[in-house]
Order: sequence, then structure tokens, then C-alpha cells
Amino acid sequence: MYASSPSVRLIAVALLAFNSAAGQNAARPVVLNKNLPLRSGTELREKREIRIENGISKQVSPKETTAVSTRYVQRLNLVRRIAGAGVEEIRVAEFLTELAHFMGPVPPPNEQTSSLMSRMLRARKSGARWNYDLVQGKATPEERQTLDNLAFTAGLLDVLSLCIGSDAHKPGETWKTEIPAPRGKAAGFVVPKDISCTFVSLDEKPDGPHATIAITGGLSLERPMGYNSHVEITFEATVIRRLSDMLDVDTKIKGTYALKGEANLVGIGKAQLDFNYPFTLTRTLKIEPK
Repeated sequence: MYASSPSVRLIAVALLAFNSAAGQNAARPVVLNKNLPLRSGTELREKREIRIENGISKQVSPKETTAVSTRYVQRLNLVRRIAGAGVEEIRVAEFLTELAHFMGPVPPPNEQTSSLMSRMLRARKSGARWNYDLVQGKATPEERQTLDNLAFTAGLLDVLSLCIGSDAHKPGETWKTEIPAPRGKAAGFVVPKDISCTFVSLDEKPDGPHATIAITGGLSLERPMGYNSHVEITFEATVIRRLSDMLDVDTKIKGTYALKGEANLVGIGKAQLDFNYPFTLTRTLKIEPK
């Protein structure tokens, strides 16, 4: 056996010190949520799909009770241009939808192009709510409902950042996020509950570090979009967030949307509604090159 030379010992000590420092850096807490607004003029490409395959729609009226299977699909390709603080101009590059109620065999797919296809929209955020409008022309009642649904979904997706919270965390850490409920009945407001998050991993990519975050919990809503109903949503989400600009480059959500309420239906009158819709939502965001 040969005694190690001083130079070899120095190299060994340096390597140990480097590995120790690298381990300490890897264990440092990371801030996963900051308010980093994109600059005015930035264009985002958003691709999103919402899919309900085995929903149940039940309505009870004095005349009859019906329960049917429901399938719903919404596929969007949007180019979102940041026009200012809380203001976006949106070009609808693709908008396909399907809503099918059926009994018996599952019907073949029948996605239809929305009348909003190729239109320009303007989105404004006031507080926690988004409002969508046409840039030109007046929306038909059907288009108005579609615009409200787009705003509603945008608000739900914003809740994911609220669930993550603003504290720093280490990879592998799990935490609960307590979000105070609004006072009163909070009509139209999303109320998160039982929120649990896990910092799954931190991965270095060519465009910087990306955090993978798993979120589970529930949301409740009273009178969503003015309807006389109550909504409960339970969900499991996985978010891949680029930390340099806090952009959620990939979002996947699986859950159940349950609605109970009442409505006046044409030819039927007042009816009690009971919807149970297992759903998946996927979304990707990418900054468009100039």
C-alpha cells in the first residue's frame, strides 16, 4: 500500500467539499409561486382540452324524472396577447365542442366548430374574476354563455396558484394550504378546501428549472355564473411550473364536477338538477417567438 501524496489528498478534500455544497444547495427551499406578470406584448399559445366521458345528468320535475349519460368535449387553441395589467387580447385559432346526452349505446363523436372560431376576444381580470367579450360585434345569447364559461374556467385554473401558496418548500415536501373562505354566502366565488400539495421534483431544463407540483383538494361554488345551484369539485392536479417566469407549461387535472340546483326548463317547468361529471382537463402554455 502506498501513502497518498499531498496533491491527491487536496483533490479528495476539494471533491468532498464540492459534493457537500451541492447537497446543501439541492436541499434549499424553493419559492414556487411569485407574482411575475408577463410583459405587455408577450404572446402565449394555450392548448386546452376538457373531457367528460361518463357523466350522469338527472332532472326531477312534477311531470317526470329522467337520468341520461352525458359526454362533453371542449378543445381550444388560443393565442393570448398580453395587452396590459389584467388585460389580454385572444385569437381563437381552434374551438371545437360536443355536448351529448344519450341513453343506451354510446354515440359516435360529433364535435362541432364554435361560432367563436377565428374571432378576437378581450379578457379582463377584476380581482379574482375574469370577464370575456368579443372585440367586435355583439355576442348572441349562446356566445355570451360560451364566453362566460371560458371566463369561469380561467378563474378555476388561477386557483391552482392560490393552492400552492407563497412559502418556500423543498423537493419531496408535502404541505396543507389554508385559504380563508369569503364572508357571507360568497355567491359566484370559488372556495377551496382540504388543499394538500407535494413538491414532487425540481428538474433543470434548457430554459431553466421546472418544478413538478401535485395538488389535491376540493372547490365549492354557490350560484356559479348566477345559476341557482351549488357546485362541488374534487380534483387531483399535476402542474409543471417554469420558475423563471412562473408559467405553468403543463397542467393535468382529473376530478369530479357535481352540481345540484334547479332550473326552469322549456316544456317542463321547474326541475331539480343533479349532475355528476367525472372530468379530465389538460393544458399547455408556451410563449410564442417574436
